Amino acid sequence: MTEPKILAIIQARMSSSRLPGKVLRDLGGKPMLERVISRVSRSRFINGLVVATTEDPTDDPIAAFCEQRGTPVFRGSLYDVLDRYYQCARQFQADVVVRITADCPMIDPREIDRVISAFLEENCDFAANRLPPPRTRTSPVGMDTEVCTFAALENAWQHAREKFEREHVMPYLYEVPGRFRVRVVDNEPDLSHLRFTVDTEEDLQVARAIYAAFGNDDSFGLEDLLRVSAQNPQWQRSLAGIKHKSFLDVDERAADAGQEAVPGALEAERKPVCPLCGASQAKILENVSSFGFSVPYYHCRECGFVFQDAAVSKAADPNFYTETYRKIYQATEEPTPKDLRQQSLRAADQVRFLRLASVNAPKRVLDIGASSGRMLLALREAFQAEAVGVEPGNAYRALAEAQGLRMFPSLESLLESQPEPFDLVSLMHVLEHFDDPLGSLRQIREKLLAPKGLLLIEVPNFYAHNSYELAHLSCFTPASLREMLRKAGFRIIRLRKHGYPRSKLFPLFLNVLAEPLAEPRGDSGTRVEHCVPVRRKLAMLWRKVLSRLLPRSAWLPLEG
Repeated sequence: MTEPKILAIIQARMSSSRLPGKVLRDLGGKPMLERVISRVSRSRFINGLVVATTEDPTDDPIAAFCEQRGTPVFRGSLYDVLDRYYQCARQFQADVVVRITADCPMIDPREIDRVISAFLEENCDFAANRLPPPRTRTSPVGMDTEVCTFAALENAWQHAREKFEREHVMPYLYEVPGRFRVRVVDNEPDLSHLRFTVDTEEDLQVARAIYAAFGNDDSFGLEDLLRVSAQNPQWQRSLAGIKHKSFLDVDERAADAGQEAVPGALEAERKPVCPLCGASQAKILENVSSFGFSVPYYHCRECGFVFQDAAVSKAADPNFYTETYRKIYQATEEPTPKDLRQQSLRAADQVRFLRLASVNAPKRVLDIGASSGRMLLALREAFQAEAVGVEPGNAYRALAEAQGLRMFPSLESLLESQPEPFDLVSLMHVLEHFDDPLGSLRQIREKLLAPKGLLLIEVPNFYAHNSYELAHLSCFTPASLREMLRKAGFRIIRLRKHGYPRSKLFPLFLNVLAEPLAEPRGDSGTRVEHCVPVRRKLAMLWRKVLSRLLPRSAWLPLEG
């Protein structure tokens, strides 16, 4: 008799609703997904393994990671996970499917084998070591294993209609008693109060502590885990308030073609405040998908400004930029050669811009959002200035510090140090990330910039740059950038539109040099910019036409 193909399918995506990018976050020196693959691979029964991610571009880093380490990868639907599983199992010719999620980096292969063994012995359609709430579970959270026949999976794929059935893959197999032969493999004693998964930042910190306790070796099993956890009760206490999802919970970002009314519903519930004029008269301009998230952009009816609602945006979370931002955008929090090259080119260009403006050599410079420190190094070399930076990303800040730069993890920590005023403060592609750009500019003028100092800013140009991204809370036009600076108490010395180092044709960026006003006029109202949506559409249409006609001039290479 031919041995059945028992295929482990590990579902993984970057756009976790509670901890974006978690599957590639560092866990004891290796990405979390690598830990899961390593542990699942040690199962005695499994004779095939594949990572099932999505076709969304945000999951390109997962596919690249799997290809680099030689792990088979399948790409399918973002939200219809049942379809992703079925198509994957079909392509890899599975007889039996073992469902594992990539947020379980402490899963015990012996626990996986216990469920598979019960499944095979009892000749059932579906087996699991837990069923989700409201069912009673006895296994720890994070050891979750589900097993089914390919025939049962195909049946579910053909007949499941509810959203929760499509998103959670297996509910159709167990939600109705008697529909399939189901076996629940309980645990004795009841360990359901223990949590060994990674769904939140708190979970990740505990997982790192656990791995450190084992010398960052992932060969420990459930018994070892129980022993070490008993010795460190603070771990589970720190996770006591985290609620695990029920099988009826669905990702609200999932939208089918019939959900066009959702933006209107959001609009009725919330009245986002415009960060430029303070009015609550915004309407949704566009609802875009960015890194797996539905991101609504609002158009202020009072002044014309385009923005995200910072009150609900993931990018407004203070912890977003410590590690998650880089993980989502470039698959790793570590600096990449491509990114460093772009930063070096931009820094050299900014020095040229300052020299053309006949700027007096600044003695003290501050770069907010300093990244790897390339801008600070260029300013220090060009003007022999004392250089200070603010960078929340741990890996990038460490690189800058290794080059002798004084760095702070946040604007707040810099202000707490009570620094001397700076002659030049730069924000390179930073202002659009602030949840309160106007307030931040005023704070820079009042607490950081010398009375005769200079402010250097560059932001994406809404009339040329794509602009719509999860991390971009504000979209600046030349007019709205001028107005933002005026209201913050600055006078523009020079403004240029350019595309360097990405394009010869398109004015992708707005670059401004400004000085603080000796006597700011205060908030005397906001000048209105008219026809913003129309001008945006025409500009993007023109960009599309030129990109096709002159592709080599339109877009310059990201890497040298």
